Amino acid sequence: MSAAAKAKRVAVLGVSGIGKHHARWWHLEGADVCAFLGRSGESVTRGAEALKAMFPFTGGAYTSLDELLEAERPDIVDVCTPTERHYVHAKAALRAGCSVLCEKPFVYDAELTSAEMISQARELLVLAHRARVHFGVCTQYVVAARLCLAICPERFRRIESYRGYLVSPTRGRSPDPCRTWVDLAPHMLGAIQVVCPEGHVDWTSLDLDFAQHRARARFRLLRPDGSAVACDIHTDHTDTEPKNVRQLTFNDYTFDIGGFNDAAGVFQARIHTPDGDFDREDSMRLLIRSFRDGKAEVPGRVALRNLEWMLRVLDAAED
Repeated sequence: MSAAAKAKRVAVLGVSGIGKHHARWWHLEGADVCAFLGRSGESVTRGAEALKAMFPFTGGAYTSLDELLEAERPDIVDVCTPTERHYVHAKAALRAGCSVLCEKPFVYDAELTSAEMISQARELLVLAHRARVHFGVCTQYVVAARLCLAICPERFRRIESYRGYLVSPTRGRSPDPCRTWVDLAPHMLGAIQVVCPEGHVDWTSLDLDFAQHRARARFRLLRPDGSAVACDIHTDHTDTEPKNVRQLTFNDYTFDIGGFNDAAGVFQARIHTPDGDFDREDSMRLLIRSFRDGKAEVPGRVALRNLEWMLRVLDAAED
């Protein structure tokens, strides 16, 4: 962003979890983090303290989204609230004329049917189109996949197989493979969308392994020319080491994605490959930078297909 460009005013909804990291990335990318939303007075106090510990936050703190939108008039609203609140919060922001970046999945409520959730998702895309604002979903492994494939592109002129393996700590959650799938699968589904953006799933090939915290789906992704990519999406939560696994494997070549803080304390990605390690900027930061500049790395159409796949697998697992 040029020095002469006006800083985008960004409001982050929910900073108790991933939202505080979003807020810091926005700050590092030159945006004005003008406000955040908390659930209660107590959470607002904690949230303000957390943000001030990460960067010089001087913005407003609200428990009412309507009040925040009216008082702050942000250019961008970054939705990091609990998943069940994504739809209502994104809808309010879009109606206020704000561009919206939403954490994945951008619509999900276990009390609704898949058809109802898809209807809500389509409604958000229509609202964004009518308001002529940007709408994107924070599925940063789309960016990570591009970073990985660019390391040695000569290996991946034709991709025949893909495995996405994503594991995170249980954090006290009871075993629920369906919730694991909702939490983690959008990332791994997004990575294969990079390789085969116009592909569609051969649902007759779907093979599921949902048990304990594990949610695993194997299927064939068909290209428009009729060729296929053999896909294996394996998501899990664990309390054993390693508690965090982030692997993308294309044609049996594995990229193991980790990270480190540089000398300035800024988180960077370290991608381990059979041919050595490669350091890159963090994929979430790159996604936020793109959105700041008016580009959604995961735009509505792509996010909607991701959601449709996620829900179709979930419906099969629950049958």
